[in-house]
Parts: sequence; structure tokens; C-alpha cells
Amino acid sequence: MGRRSEFSREEKVAAVRMVTDGGRTALSVANEYGVHENTILKWKRQHKMNPDHAFSGEHGETPPDETERLKRRVRELETEVEFLKKVSAYFAKHPQ
Repeated sequence: MGRRSEFSREEKVAAVRMVTDGGRTALSVANEYGVHENTILKWKRQHKMNPDHAFSGEHGETPPDETERLKRRVRELETEVEFLKKVSAYFAKHPQ
């Protein structure tokens, strides 16, 4: 059982369809693809959540709109951390 680190979108969709439509178990498909059963189950979940766009990014990259949302959230959290550092420094100098 050779292990591959990359599968095309078509291969992943075919594996999911073998499990969902083909009546095969995730374990048998996993053995055929040379991956762990949980990988097939993860692909199945991803495909179920968004069949048209599942596996569209190379190596499972996050969609661009999601990336932008996450970048915004990181900036917000960084701002909050800076504020909390300043507040804690203030209270460290001026205990009540």
C-alpha cells in the first residue's frame, strides 16, 4: 500500500462517491487509495458541506473570502492583545 501525499480534486470526489454512492466502506476505499480511513471520512465531510467547492484549493487551501475574514480577525485580536498589555502595565504601576 503506497502512500501519496497529494490527490487531485477528481480523485477525492471519486473516493467520496465510492463510499456514498458505490456502497463501499471508507476503510476499503482508504486501503485502495493508500490513506487512513479518517482521511476518507474527512473528505466525505468536506464534500457534504460544500459539494461544488470542496477540494477546490490546492492542498485544501482556505477560500479567498475566508482568508480575508481570518486576516481581519487576526488584526482584531492583535489590537485587543496590545490594549490588554497596556491596561495590565497601567494596573501593575498603579495598584488599587
